[in-house]
Amino acid sequence: MSGGDRGGISDKEKGLAAEALSKFAEADYSGCLGSLEQLEILRPTDVKLAHNKIVAQCRAEGSPVQLSEVKFQQRHILQASQLASRLLPADKTKPEFKKKVLFLNAELSLALRQPEEAAQHASKLQPLVDGTNEEESSRLLILKARCQVLSRQIKSLKKELKSVILPGAVGVTCEFVRSHIEFQCGNFRKSIKMLNTAVQAAGNRVFPHYYNNLGCIHQNMKKPNLAVYYFKNSLDRLEAASPSGNVVPCAPDGGKESTSWLTQSQVLYNISLSLLHAKRPHIAFELLLEVVSSHYLDPHVWFHLAECCIQHHQPDNDKHFSVADRAAEISNGGVGAGLSHKIIAGNPADPVSPSPGTTPSLTLDFAYVCLKNAESLLPKFESESDDWGFCTGVGYIGNPMNRKEVDQLTIAILSAKSYVALSVGDFILAGEYAEDLLARGSSLPGAYSLLAHLYAAESLILQDRLSDAIKHLDPESILDLEGGGGGWSPNDVAEGRAMIQYNLAVGFALREEWEKAGSLVVPLYNNNKHGMSVQVLLLNLYISLRRGDVERARRLVREHCPVLEKTRDHQPNTG
Repeated sequence: MSGGDRGGISDKEKGLAAEALSKFAEADYSGCLGSLEQLEILRPTDVKLAHNKIVAQCRAEGSPVQLSEVKFQQRHILQASQLASRLLPADKTKPEFKKKVLFLNAELSLALRQPEEAAQHASKLQPLVDGTNEEESSRLLILKARCQVLSRQIKSLKKELKSVILPGAVGVTCEFVRSHIEFQCGNFRKSIKMLNTAVQAAGNRVFPHYYNNLGCIHQNMKKPNLAVYYFKNSLDRLEAASPSGNVVPCAPDGGKESTSWLTQSQVLYNISLSLLHAKRPHIAFELLLEVVSSHYLDPHVWFHLAECCIQHHQPDNDKHFSVADRAAEISNGGVGAGLSHKIIAGNPADPVSPSPGTTPSLTLDFAYVCLKNAESLLPKFESESDDWGFCTGVGYIGNPMNRKEVDQLTIAILSAKSYVALSVGDFILAGEYAEDLLARGSSLPGAYSLLAHLYAAESLILQDRLSDAIKHLDPESILDLEGGGGGWSPNDVAEGRAMIQYNLAVGFALREEWEKAGSLVVPLYNNNKHGMSVQVLLLNLYISLRRGDVERARRLVREHCPVLEKTRDHQPNTG
């Protein structure tokens, strides 16, 4: 039996270690095992301690040790799960050992985010747990609660746990579960309060998943920079607890009864999402590249990598609707002087030029690769009744998804693919992706329906199929903007219809049907004279000139392009 490394441990830990070693030397293996179990609570990630405990178990009568428990202590989750599944007891197995194996398999299933399997183990435990044993009953209750939280089945669970008072470490874990329930219900302030209660109950001992949970809460409160701060705190504590980056148990008691699994990769992933929301795609991209190296099977990571690339090239769409610095955007300068001065109208920015290769970088070409990877990793449902969990087990890092959530991710991926394809000049495929979205009919959220019509129309215009494109630009087809999310523009139906109307006017202008184009774009100008986008103003100016209404064109320039007056003011005095 090894004495282990005594550096950096408390006096209490030294005392327990010495006591265990003394009892082992006296052949009191049961007493040694008891001391080691107390020490394990204080040093849950100490692999040497786990080794010593196994040696003591091997020597103690009636305490068989299983290889799966060794892997569990070392946080080799997949290997432990594969071994533990072979130990699932037959009917003739002794009840105590049977409970031990079932609890172990349940914990491993939760660590692999397989709540349905964990719940099956819990149901087999139910008849084995003695109702008079408060510790076991509490442990089983929390185990079932954690299964329901991971499965997001919280309606009945919230009421069930409301009046429950559990002893010791299990009670602290219960507070974390309650906090998670309030988080899923959108009660963020209450969730924070319960997190703090859990920490107080644990003797003010703060754990990595406390900060990780705070980060998740503040991200959902639309405070991404504050979320990043909490996630970094979580990462610092994980690195301090396990410099190798392995999974560490983060339950308030640090014990195996209520282990909460958290990895550095999961926290890095969370930081990346908050950085994306904080409009800092460069840093998010670098972190996600680190995450995807070990979680390449997860479509979430590939999709968010693509989002970083898109956000780098298009931080937002404010510039398409901005009314600021209008003179600078309308005009690229001028030629001539005095009464002969001419303003040169501005042009939209050139399309993004494709970049060679698929090396990871913040380019739209790499975004295209990421989106294709994400789509290829999505599950294929064989029937309408399928509603199983996806993204569970090793290789995944995003939250487990049901069928509805897989559909939502599929829609987001297709929409992004259509946008990126247009940006890199692959306009035929862009149209196909948009049509795939529209083929979903009424199940397609309103915001994505608007985008799909716009992308399909632009694809057809680039194919010189103007008549087909115009069919996609019916303002009355926009009935809602469901699915747009906070900060999405346009943010109401009227604005969405105005956008469609503007694009329809562009379509008629391309066909040189000036009267139709004017009848659509002039109302947009008159209704929003002081809050109008540069695009609407330029289109009004262009149509006025093509219709020969030079006076109206001059009026538009005088009202919205003061650069002409400034030029006159700076002419030399020749009098």
